[in-house]
Amino acid sequence: MNRKILGVIRILAILVCIGVIIYEAVHLYLDQKEYDIADDEYEEIRQEMVKWPEAEDEALVVDYPLLQIDFEGLKEVNPDFVAWLYFPCLDISYPVVQENEVDEYLHLTFDRTENKSGSIFEDILSDPKFRGMHDIVFGHNMRDTSMFGKLKYLYQKKDEDLLASNPYVYVYTDEYIYEYRVFAYYITKVGSEAYKVVNTDETYDEFLEYIRLHSAYQMPEEADFSVRPGLLTLSTCSGASGSGKRFVVHTYKTRVWNRQES
Repeated sequence: MNRKILGVIRILAILVCIGVIIYEAVHLYLDQKEYDIADDEYEEIRQEMVKWPEAEDEALVVDYPLLQIDFEGLKEVNPDFVAWLYFPCLDISYPVVQENEVDEYLHLTFDRTENKSGSIFEDILSDPKFRGMHDIVFGHNMRDTSMFGKLKYLYQKKDEDLLASNPYVYVYTDEYIYEYRVFAYYITKVGSEAYKVVNTDETYDEFLEYIRLHSAYQMPEEADFSVRPGLLTLSTCSGASGSGKRFVVHTYKTRVWNRQES
């Protein structure tokens, strides 16, 4: 093969590489633009539908974050709205919808706009009032750390100090405020026992034993499961897209407040 042909091949190879780079750059740009649209939507929701504590409110003696949620307003935007989820130590704060069919909200934002960011959504088999023995909430592991993108900090940083000061997750429903305590997390796969349907004492105990065997987080000594408190699992993707890996965070219900009495 003479030098002229080799030169042409090299040029073609370079052009192909440049084309691939441009293609990937365009897709990254378009994806980021889409993510920004979703981020703006959720930030607008927080500004309009959630009132955060004022300085004078913080002086009150309360046991949970004083978020005032506009439940009626959120229901008007999306009738599938069931709760507001707040995970303080990771600054995760989103409305939760419940899916009517599997993966309905995988690529729909809260106002049902098509978007890869999707929504934070509760499993179709879970209790919309968060009174089930095991309820599950899903969210995307976004590159920009939005949605459930910050959950990975729990294992990537290998820093349990994140949970040492505030290991609680709060769920605000129209009737109650629930406090959950993180007690386990680990990487698993789609369809594993981490997503077990729990509706009897026997399946509860089996599920708890599975968690104990797989958890990468030391179960807190004060965790008391003798009365089988309600469990809440937060789930997101882990690793490369399409790998089937998932990262789950298991929490158990520690306290409940009636919103009408708060």
